[in-house]
Amino acid sequence: MVNAEFPRVRFNCIMCGECCRRYWIPVTHRDAARITKYVGMRPRDFLALFPKDMAADWDEPVIRLRDGEYYLVLKKRLDGTCIFNKWIDDKLICSIHPVKPNVCRYYPFIYWLDGNIVKFEVYDKALGYCPGIGKGGYANFRVEISSIDDAVKAKKEFKEVINKWNEMVSKGLVSGTLEEFMNYIEQVVDEHSRKNS
Repeated sequence: MVNAEFPRVRFNCIMCGECCRRYWIPVTHRDAARITKYVGMRPRDFLALFPKDMAADWDEPVIRLRDGEYYLVLKKRLDGTCIFNKWIDDKLICSIHPVKPNVCRYYPFIYWLDGNIVKFEVYDKALGYCPGIGKGGYANFRVEISSIDDAVKAKKEFKEVINKWNEMVSKGLVSGTLEEFMNYIEQVVDEHSRKNS
């Protein structure tokens, strides 16, 4: 298991769904594989590319296409909600909660690697926005602890997946179109699913 450090902060998710509306959700190939298996959709039906120049500098691999650089994210509806949100009893609920992307599992916390230590902190943009911060008992980080090894491995693997794609674009082995990238990522997701079934 990876060593981790956590902040001492009160947090209780009130399931308001505002984070699902406010943010674009970056995903890895492992996230996409879990979602595909759970909902039976092809990755291209729920994945999108978000332009890097319209975002802050995310700690995510940058995908190169012939017309620019992008991050891999979950699609959103026209009203800004995540494609997997559903309204239930006046609450925006995640319909893929058991398999949701790791970034969603951790919100309002983010993590980074400091040598062999994974450090968690409250995401600065969540302060003053997420109504669950400061509510309830102190966060116990059970979910984060149980999934951090997989999250760290997934992030490392995903960087390799995207580096391979970017190298193919640089060498002219692919034209760098959106369609080619979606074919590539679906192949990666399928291979990952077969290895781990």
